Amino acid sequence: MFDVVMPNNNEEKFIDIALALNYKEIVFLVDNPKYDYTSERIKIKKAYLLKSISDLHKVKNFDYIFANAERKYFESKVDYIINADYSESKDSFHFKRTSLNQVHAKLAKENNIDIVFDFPKLIKSKKSLGRMMQNMTLCRKYKLETSSFTLANDPENMRSRIILDAFSKILI
Repeated sequence: MFDVVMPNNNEEKFIDIALALNYKEIVFLVDNPKYDYTSERIKIKKAYLLKSISDLHKVKNFDYIFANAERKYFESKVDYIINADYSESKDSFHFKRTSLNQVHAKLAKENNIDIVFDFPKLIKSKKSLGRMMQNMTLCRKYKLETSSFTLANDPENMRSRIILDAFSKILI
């Protein structure tokens, strides 16, 4: 398996940590359509974080396409949706406000989109666990594919695949 990280001119540090955590490959998630990085030490794949639907034609050379949880991306050809547990609205007494709803779940199923659960976000925010559990319930109901990655900006925030898989099981 692999982990997805967001490098900022610190790719070699990410590679060192990935090798220490026994990853066979690493995915660099960037927002630069001209990004290119190679290494002989580990298999590297590139992922692009969409800022706009119009960027889809610019990123044909990327292995994966990630996007934020907005309706326009659920309707497009992206591979992964991130930040589905985020919402600016205040939570209701009866349910959590997230960016994933029944309509988005149906669109994700139709377009074969994975919903990403971000492990470090759980540690940073008190509200994230409830929102993630609610989203996991929707994912199970609509039989959506889910993934968990660190999406780390800093190499020290990377976690092993064992921890990320255990995190996914907790949400179920």
